[in-house]
Amino acid sequence: MYSPDVAVGLGSLVYALSKVDGQLQPEEINVMRRLLAGSPYSDLAISALFLQENVGETSEKAYAFGLRRMAHDRVKLDVQTEKWFVNILWRVAMAYEGVSGEERAFIRRFRSDLQRVQARCDTLIRQRPD
Repeated sequence: MYSPDVAVGLGSLVYALSKVDGQLQPEEINVMRRLLAGSPYSDLAISALFLQENVGETSEKAYAFGLRRMAHDRVKLDVQTEKWFVNILWRVAMAYEGVSGEERAFIRRFRSDLQRVQARCDTLIRQRPD
């Protein structure tokens, strides 16, 4: 189960993805709402998306914020949830005019950065005295 902090990170990342090749589109919001319906903290994820939009955050800053939120609670983010989040990003990217090259690169970067965060977390756990 992921945490509220991770949900905020997801909302920020979806916003960042939507801004990579333009602006936040209603179709992208609808896909996110549909995919998160009934999931824990879905309201927080959607609120984070709208908060980023309301302050006019850049894609890069929203990405950095979202990744920090996920890194903060990394231990609470399992592999299945990571795959689900990547699927959400793909589906949001497909929602409006197909997946652009920028969106494809964004999702690859996210997966890579998340794996790097996991490796650091694993290293810290192994180094921790028992």
